Amino acid sequence: MSANVAAIVVSYNVRELLLACLASLEAARRRGELSTIVVVDNASHDGSADAARCEFPTVTVIEAPNNGYGAGANVGIAATNEEYLLILNPDTVVQPGSVAELTRYLNSHPEVGLVGPRLRYPDGSIQPTRRRFPQRLTPLFESTIFERWWPGNPWSRHYHLRDVPDDGPQEVDWVVGAAMLVRREAIEQAGPFDESFRMYSEEVEWCWRLRRFGWTIAYNPSAEITHHEGASTIQNVAARLVDFDTSRVHLANRMYGPGTATLVRIGLLAGYAIQLAIEASKWLVGHKRDLRRQRISHYLTALRSGLRDRNRVRP
Repeated sequence: MSANVAAIVVSYNVRELLLACLASLEAARRRGELSTIVVVDNASHDGSADAARCEFPTVTVIEAPNNGYGAGANVGIAATNEEYLLILNPDTVVQPGSVAELTRYLNSHPEVGLVGPRLRYPDGSIQPTRRRFPQRLTPLFESTIFERWWPGNPWSRHYHLRDVPDDGPQEVDWVVGAAMLVRREAIEQAGPFDESFRMYSEEVEWCWRLRRFGWTIAYNPSAEITHHEGASTIQNVAARLVDFDTSRVHLANRMYGPGTATLVRIGLLAGYAIQLAIEASKWLVGHKRDLRRQRISHYLTALRSGLRDRNRVRP
């Protein structure tokens, strides 16, 4: 008998990667690790939905408007009734036994509302996925030019749990949303994804809310999933940059209030201005001008956004 698990894959314009993901999920279904597979296609224009229906007739494919990753996941959550929900990016490949291991973990830890696996890059190297919640200044010193200037800063170290080994199961604040097994009971209490987070940070806010409702978040490296990372968002670099940092401002407001959000917004915009000046100076001296021109365009787009626009429509 199949496990009481539904896999939900939210996909956008990554047809071949989606098909590889579904092949791994279909194999897991045949092994009895899960019972249902749902693809929520966020208005792809590369034939993803038709290809998924054609090659995997047992998979339910739902075509939805592109209102963001969390909104797509919520469509899948509403379309299923299993006890456990495996939320996946389309650029993942589920390794044999991994879904069963995550299910076993939730079965044996009733206090855990959400558990994430160890993720690996396609070359087999480990992709760090455990995190603590960001502190007030974390967005300024993690994944920014300021982190490049100060790579060992305490905010980034704290955020990435660099003081705690990742070789065993453990409680964490949140896990990267590329792969998460979630208990439906926890969703019913805390609610689904907050759809005001269009892209990025939606899993951070979700784990933060789940913990506020008394649920534990866990990381279990005994389950492993391959993740290509960023396959959908790399299609529009400027949009990815704006979405990433706009969501961090939004999260700062949610967790710490408007004062911290304003500080984060100003700091991130200042970082863009610095990088714009650096790229412009390199362009002026003739260094890789095509590359510099692209980067100048990206930083100008980010600066013009003001990191406030939450409802941009995808091309």
